[in-house]
Formats: sequence, C-alpha cells, structure tokens
Amino acid sequence: MLRTFYLISIIILFFTNLYSQDFECTDCHDDIHVKGEHQDILGCNDCHSDVIDESHSESGAQKVQCTSCHDDKYLSTVNSDIHHRLKNVVKNPPSCNSCHGNHHIYSPSRFKDPTKQLCSTCHDDEKVVFPSQYHVKQKEGTACYECHEEEEHKPVLAQSVHSNLTCVDCHSYISKNIEAHEDGGLTANQTANCYTCHNDVAKIHEESIHGISLAEGIDDAAMCWDCHGSHDIVNTDSTNSKVNIHNIGSTCGSCHDDPKFEEKHHMSIVLPGQMYSNSVHGKLINTGEENAASCVSCHGDHDIKNRVQDGSKISPINIPNTCDECHSEIVAEYKNSIHWLRVKKGIKEAPVCNDCHSEHSIDQIDDKDKNGDLLEMQENTCIRCHQDKTLNKKFGNKGTEVAQYLNSYHGLASLRGGNNAALCIDCHGVHSIWSKSNPASTVNESNVTETCRKCHKDASETFAKSYSHETESQEAKNVEDLVTTIYFWLIIAVIGGMIGHNLIIFAYELRRRRRKEKNVIRLPRFTKNEVIQHFFLLSSFIILAITGFALKYPNSFWSEGLLELGMTEPIRANIHRVSAVIMGALSIYHVVYLLLTPRGRDVLFEMLPKFEDLTGIVDNLMFYLRLSKKHPHFNQYDYAEKAEYWALIWGTFVMGATGFFLWFPTIIGDWAPIWLIKVSEIIHFYEAILASLAILVWHWFFVIFHPSEYPMSFTWIDGQMSLANYRHHHEKSFRRLLLEWHEYQLNNNDTSKLGNYTKLFISTLEKNDFDPGEVLQNELNNDPELRVWYENEISITKD
Repeated sequence: MLRTFYLISIIILFFTNLYSQDFECTDCHDDIHVKGEHQDILGCNDCHSDVIDESHSESGAQKVQCTSCHDDKYLSTVNSDIHHRLKNVVKNPPSCNSCHGNHHIYSPSRFKDPTKQLCSTCHDDEKVVFPSQYHVKQKEGTACYECHEEEEHKPVLAQSVHSNLTCVDCHSYISKNIEAHEDGGLTANQTANCYTCHNDVAKIHEESIHGISLAEGIDDAAMCWDCHGSHDIVNTDSTNSKVNIHNIGSTCGSCHDDPKFEEKHHMSIVLPGQMYSNSVHGKLINTGEENAASCVSCHGDHDIKNRVQDGSKISPINIPNTCDECHSEIVAEYKNSIHWLRVKKGIKEAPVCNDCHSEHSIDQIDDKDKNGDLLEMQENTCIRCHQDKTLNKKFGNKGTEVAQYLNSYHGLASLRGGNNAALCIDCHGVHSIWSKSNPASTVNESNVTETCRKCHKDASETFAKSYSHETESQEAKNVEDLVTTIYFWLIIAVIGGMIGHNLIIFAYELRRRRRKEKNVIRLPRFTKNEVIQHFFLLSSFIILAITGFALKYPNSFWSEGLLELGMTEPIRANIHRVSAVIMGALSIYHVVYLLLTPRGRDVLFEMLPKFEDLTGIVDNLMFYLRLSKKHPHFNQYDYAEKAEYWALIWGTFVMGATGFFLWFPTIIGDWAPIWLIKVSEIIHFYEAILASLAILVWHWFFVIFHPSEYPMSFTWIDGQMSLANYRHHHEKSFRRLLLEWHEYQLNNNDTSKLGNYTKLFISTLEKNDFDPGEVLQNELNNDPELRVWYENEISITKD
C-alpha cells in the first residue's frame, strides 16, 4: 500500500513539473543520466524542485531533500546513526548521497553485502566489521547487560569520548557472533573494532611493530585499548588520559616493565619505563614540563617501529633526527663530526646520541658536581670505546691513547677528583669531534695551541705538543725510549744490588742467632713427626693460595708472571688439585695421629678450649697495655694458638668440602639444592681470603714479625725452643712439669705416671747431654718467685 502511495505521488509531481518547466536540463547537463532505482520514474525537477529556469546557473541550486519521497518516520533514524551521533567529532558526517550516490542510486537489496559495498567508499580496511543494518534507531546494549554489569560499564562510557556510542558500535563482530563470544574464542581484533572510525590511524598502526606482531599472532602486542583505555577513553589532552604526556611512561611500562612480558618476548631492554622515570626527561615531565621528551617523542605513537624497520625513529641513522626535534643546535654540532660521518657510511660501531647519553636513563649534568658527572660520562663513553681492543684492531688504531691519557697528569688528577684537570671533551670537544688530521679538529696541529690556552693562558706550541697522547717527533720519541731503557736497567741494578746486600746480612743474622741458640738449653716444642706435618701443611697451603688466587686474578702482575714462567691453566689446575689432595691426606693423618698416639691425645687435650683462655685474653692485653705489671701464665698452648688451630681445622674442612664440589660438580645428584655449587664457589673464595689473611696477620706475626722472634722462630725447623722463651710463653706448663719431675724423683724414677710432654722433655735434654734435674734446679735457684711457689706446692702435696 505504501509503495503504491509513493508511485502515485511521483507521477503527480512528474506531470506537474513537466508542464511548468519551459526548458530542457539536457541542454546543459547532457552528460548526466539517471540510473538505478530512479531511472524512468523521476525527472530532474522531482529532486531539484527549485530549478524552474536558467537562473539557477548563477544563484545555484538548493540541496536535494530526499524527504520529499522518503517519509519522516524512516528518515528519523538517520539522526540516530553512528555518524550523526558523532557529529561533534566527525567534521562532515555523510549525507544521503554520500553513501547512496547522486544520479546512480541502487537499492541496497541488489548487493550481496550492502553495508560493506556502500560503506567501503570511506572504510576500505578489510578489518572493518559493518553492522547488519544501518538505518535503525539507536539501541542500548540491553542484551550485553544480561552478562556484563550495566553499573560497571555504562557510567564509565558516559564519561568517555565515546559517550554517544553503544555496545554494538564498537563490538559489531560480537553482535554477529554471540556464541563465539560466549565461548571466549575471539581474537583481539574481533573483540572490538576501532578501525571502523579510525581507519587512517589503523593503517599506520598496521605498519608498526605492534601491528606487525598482532598480524603474526602475538596477541600481547599493543592494541588501541591497551594504550588509550577501553570504555574509559578520554581526550589525550586530559590529565586522566593514559596517553597524556604525564601518564604515557607508566602506560608503556605496563607491558615493557613487566618481567613476565620481558621474559616471554625476549625484550632487550629491561625496565625502560622505570629508567625513563628516573632520567632527566622523566623528571622534567614529573615537574610539569610539557615540552620534555616522552615515550612518543622518540618512538612515535601509532607508528612505533623497532630499530631495523624502515622509517624507524630509533634506528641509528635516524636517532639524531629524532633528537633534533628538541636539541637542534646540539645535533647540528654532532652532524659536523667524524662520528656522524662514519654513521652515514654505515659503520655500526660509530656512536650516535644514545651510545653516549643512553636511551631511557639519560642523566642531567649536575652543576653542583659537574666535573664528577662529566668524569663518569667519560669513563662510560669515550674510554669504553677507545680502549676496546676489538674496535681498535678493526679500525687499525694503536689503542694506546686511553692508557696514555690515564697515565698523564690530566688523567691521574681527574681520577682523584681534580676539578681543573682536563677531560677528553676539554681537548677534543663534545659533539663536533674530528680526527686530528682534519683542519676543523680542536687538536689539529694548527688549533691545538689555542685549545691548550683555554686552561693554560701562556701555552706555547712546544707546550701543546708535549701533552699529546703520543710523542709525534721521532727524535723526541728516541730520547724518551733511551731514558726509559736507562731507568729500567738502573732500577734492576740498584734495587737488585740492595736486595742482594740485604740478603747477605739477613742470612748472616739467621746463622748467628741459630748458633747462639744452640748454646742455650732448648726444650721440645714439637716432635719430628709434628715438624714434618707442619712442613707439608705450610707447603700445600702456600701453593693452594698462590694457584687459587692466580685463577681469580688472572690479570695481576704476579699471575701473568707465573704464566710467563710456564704455569698455563691446565698446569695451574693440576698443581692446585694435587696440593689439595696432599692437604686432605695430611688432615686425615692428623686426625688419626690425635686419636691413636699418646702424644696426639696429649696435644688434643691441651688444645681444648677452656674458660681460662678468656681470662688469658684479658690478662694479656692488660699487661701489654701497661695496666697490669704481671705477665699472665699460659699452658702448653695459649689462647692465640688454640684459636688458630681450631680455625685451621674449620677452614680445612670448609675448603675441602667446597673444593670437592667444585672439582667434581657433576657428581652432585638431585639431592643437592640448586644453589650448592655457586654458594660453594663463594665460600671457597672468601674462606681462602680469610685463611690467607689470618696466616699473614696472626700466625706470621707471632713466629716472624714479633720483636722477640724476628727474623723468625726456628721451632718450625727443629721443633725446639729456648728454655727462656718457653717459660716466657708457657710458664704454667713449665710449673706443671716441675711438679711431675718432683713426683718422678719421689717414685724412684718411675716414668709410668709422667705426662707425655715431661717424658719428651727428659729425653730431649738427655740427648743434648743435659741433666734434667740440674736444669730444673738451676731455674729454681735463679727465680725466687718460682722457688716460693714450688715449695708451697710441695708442702701442700705432703699435707
């Protein structure tokens, strides 16, 4: 019925205009032909009713009103379509003829996919999902709210830039594929579709590293809503926008600072967002500076590309141009340098901005500690590259410049914090650096004197040339080499002569002291067995220390010296392990010796810690601090010897166990914790340091550097010490020996009740043709205090 009404109306209008028009449109518009649904039904005046004469050629025709035929009820839905709902955003929302055409209008029913066919004029991207119907009234997402909380999404959407949109406007694919949506089987692109409206941006995003990654099936790559938000998208100028300059760092960091994300995608740079926040750029942003560089300033926004993609803003060749957006003067200087010249030639090692300043962690030069910041930058930039052996070899450089600078006054003074010492940039410049041969170089022969005069006002040409990295004149170099050679051999001769001279004196004093001590009464300290044990312990320990630290410090002069003498790594390793086996075997033997021999059990008993050892420490320190006049009496072993002995046992056990794990790491089965090998390595190293320092600081002091022992104690050679020395260190043990001797005489020389050490004492004196009784009696006669003590002890025994 409605279709018949349309047809009658069109016929009436056609005939009315036919008689009122007195000219032919085809006289001027012979190239226009009406086709499609309006062909043979409508004439020109049916749509252009205002055109009644040729005056319209000057004043222009009015806009065609399609409502003349299409009723208001149908057209009322136009104001509800997505274009008109976004008319405040879309500058020129489409009209009827924008989609349907002018004179060639066909019914949408003729097309297989009418919406795509009609909308593709503007929306040509394949990813766009068009609604099934267009001219329909705006609908709320009532069906969506059956599963999704309306209170959670609707208020948020109302505050966003998409407040005039409904669910299906963005989630059009879901509206057609509800079952797949419910099953969670949709990809990121199918979940929501921003391409329908933002087609121009979508094309740029597709060429970015994010778009390429998405096309390769990496769903973790950033989609529109990952950066801009989803239902809460606000204008980028808003402080609440996730891509606002003050928030973009944390937005990018939500992925790029995520350890799991970094590990999953093998990201090269760790925590770039945090580094940026602590950089000079990030700090400026935090203070409210609007023009400071943010992530998008350097990487772009929708067109983010990695370093190797064409057009990347962070590729080495483009980084200076990226920095040029803010630092144009500095970049202009840099592009007038040898570094940039080599970058343009494709030398990948040539530095660009980020090689010296870093990328995300760019620091500001602090005026309060400017020299310190510049020195740190020098060490991390200039020196790092110019002392690199691989780079110097590749480019044919000697590679000695850095060492020569560091060995000069400027280098040494700068390392000590000298504020006036010249750094690399003071002579070579900062950004506009040229090789010495270039006339523009500040260290060129014609410019170097003026460069020196920046600090040394009276600098002459001779002065300037004398401070170059390497002597230029061959004549001057010959003089330097000659002087160096003379002094080298002079040091060898003079110091070598001094060493030889002192060794002669040292050897003489050793022999003299040895002869002197042979004429005095000497008491046993160690048995021959114990002397041999000590020798093997001493030898294996020293060899272990030398060969162990040679591995840890391979670049030390003494380690390199051992290498020159033929101690290669296999030889070093074998010597170290053989020494370890010797020490291990010695340790096992020592335990057997302590448990199964009378002398060993006596040593073990004497070595057991006692409470009197604590009081002995206090008494001894009080005496040497001159707070007490009485020297303390000690037993066979004092507190210092006991501490050293038990520390040796503990250290041997720890070094042996950890060394075993390091020697045979593969025998450790599943029973061991994963940290065992690494922790064993740490313990082995630090225990070696502790043991070595203990020997140097503690043991060698008492047996070598102690004034009463210097130049050394000979006890380690023959196991004996003078009676006077023995009484000085072990008076309590000597007094116990006196009492045992007294009992020995009372019991008619019955040795069964004598202690092990008293027996050793008697046999040693008798072998040296001394009468033990006379020796002890002489000590009693010459020491009144000892005699009084002895008599008191004897009387107590009788009572």
